[in-house]
Amino acid sequence: MDGLVSSHMSLLQTPELQKGGLPFWVFYLLLSVILLLIFINFLQKKDLRQRISYILASPRRRFSRLRIEVLLKREESKKNELLKRLGELTSIEWPGLPELEEISREIKTLEEKNTRLQAEWHRIYKKLENLKQEKIELLSSPVPDDCLRIRLTELEKIIDSLEKELGRVQASIVASDEQLEPFHQTIGHIMYNLKPDREDLAFLYFQIDSLENRIRQLKEKLEKI
Repeated sequence: MDGLVSSHMSLLQTPELQKGGLPFWVFYLLLSVILLLIFINFLQKKDLRQRISYILASPRRRFSRLRIEVLLKREESKKNELLKRLGELTSIEWPGLPELEEISREIKTLEEKNTRLQAEWHRIYKKLENLKQEKIELLSSPVPDDCLRIRLTELEKIIDSLEKELGRVQASIVASDEQLEPFHQTIGHIMYNLKPDREDLAFLYFQIDSLENRIRQLKEKLEKI
């Protein structure tokens, strides 16, 4: 093919053509014939066509793969949320199931801790609101005196301290909730595998089944890309 192209190109460089001055239309005609020959030769080379097709198609494949991976992650997140909900219901309804006995004990300990923290949060919050109200009333006093100013200073320090304490308790509650989440998901997995015949859980089973099928289909698509 290289020899063919070279021979045609040499026609354009012959002394006769250069001396006589080649008309533009003849030049473009010869160039078109050469390009046509190159194109025909390209069509005959299957491997070259496939490589070019692969290069051009790669961005599309990458985009398709990325889109499926995003969908897969979203569906798995939905499934985990449903399993967590199933676990939360199970830990309330069936704490005595043999399969859940050990996990239920750990959950009970965390839930008791969580209850104590929430009670503490409400106690601090109520005290804080009362002190803030007292501060507002003192600030609106028509005749401020030294005792009032001293009390205001004390209130500001106490309020600041209580707000920090409230933040620490709130952080502990969030940490406790985060500790409970994997336990609930574990229970959800166990209960989904057992699937006890309960009407109140049937819809959750159905939703998780649908997501399982969807996740499997997406994984199959990924393998084919």
